[in-house]
Amino acid sequence: MDNHHPSPTSDHWVPCSTCSPGGVPESAEDSSGPETAPVSTPHTGTPHTQEPGTRARRRPIPRKGHTKSRLGCFHCKRRKVKCQETIPSCSNCARVGLVCEYPERPRMASAFSASVITVVPTNSLQSSTATVFTQEDMRYFHHFLVTAYPPLPIQGDQIWMQTACLSHSYDYLMHAMLGLAASHLDLHGGNCSSQALAHRVKAIQSLNNSLSKPCSSQAEGDARFAAMMALAFQASCMAEGMPEFLAMSRGCHIIANTAMGSMKNSLFREFTQEGYCDSVRRVIGIVPLDLSEDEEILIGDFLKSLRALGPLCKSPLEVKFLASTEAIAKAARTSASEAFSQFAALYSLFNHSSNEEFAPFIDPNNHPAQLLFIHFVLIEFAIGHIALTTCNKGGRFAYRKRTCIAWMEKLAAGLPIEYEKYAEWPMNYVRRLAAR
Repeated sequence: MDNHHPSPTSDHWVPCSTCSPGGVPESAEDSSGPETAPVSTPHTGTPHTQEPGTRARRRPIPRKGHTKSRLGCFHCKRRKVKCQETIPSCSNCARVGLVCEYPERPRMASAFSASVITVVPTNSLQSSTATVFTQEDMRYFHHFLVTAYPPLPIQGDQIWMQTACLSHSYDYLMHAMLGLAASHLDLHGGNCSSQALAHRVKAIQSLNNSLSKPCSSQAEGDARFAAMMALAFQASCMAEGMPEFLAMSRGCHIIANTAMGSMKNSLFREFTQEGYCDSVRRVIGIVPLDLSEDEEILIGDFLKSLRALGPLCKSPLEVKFLASTEAIAKAARTSASEAFSQFAALYSLFNHSSNEEFAPFIDPNNHPAQLLFIHFVLIEFAIGHIALTTCNKGGRFAYRKRTCIAWMEKLAAGLPIEYEKYAEWPMNYVRRLAAR
């Protein structure tokens, strides 16, 4: 589980026809019946004579080579013709007005044998071009599946494997997944920040276009939610990404409630606040934390620094955020799982807030709120580090240390001099953290 967490018809990889070995070009599509050709006599240098009263024999017409369509639709298999394997309908079925249905697809891991991948959009009948991804993008896709997929839902590996299949039909999901993987790799010296940003921009543009229309299926709703989740966690990999992380986390909640369809049939149906809390208790356990003396001092000093912000908080959202953050720190003294469960309540504060409340809350000129965020980032990282290390779950998210430090330094840099004293303790702590 990551330290930052937003609240809560598959396709197949199609090798590019110009690169796929043995690929059959569109002009060589098989017809629905046996091939015929005009009768002709090939010209040779020797005249051909025919005995009177006998009929000329036709030379056998060689059949064209045929590449078997192993993943073709049922109708093409029954008619024994070449299937183009396009989604949602192959050209053969579209031409004769048949409902195109495919057998179950192979596991997506087999797709990595392709050197170039194409994603066929769901409206492929209206689109003449498919989105083409490079071999480098395939590397990002593999990294997403193995390492960089979002850590929520907790123990949701299989959910994200199933969700990844949807990316073949929804390009905004594919771009969001590739962007997250590229940002994650970049944190580890992959030098791919430009590719990460390019995929992020394309994902946001395409997702905005999708959200302008009603959701047509549960699969599309899941793809929208998953794309927003991936965008949120990509922001958590970015040193400048905190404002976008908060906005994308809120976007997950909005999509789940307005643009996702029925949660009952969703891949993410267990990803509710109650389901999240149950998962935390199952993974981390309910045994009280055995805090060291230094950790006890850390929590005590944190609470002292946090309470100093009380007189600065004026809006209802600021006051509630302060109280919720304090509740997390207090819960950490007895149970890591209860402290993590409190984070769900904290996120729900701004997820359920109105636009009129949320916009001024995240305004960089709202200095009390910026101080609240400094303390929030610190306690979330500290509790996450303690809890995940205790249950041996923290190795996958070690990168959060770097971005948490960057977020806190960015927030502190924007404070006027009269507010700097309120950030003194957390920033002294984060400097020691950075030096480790």
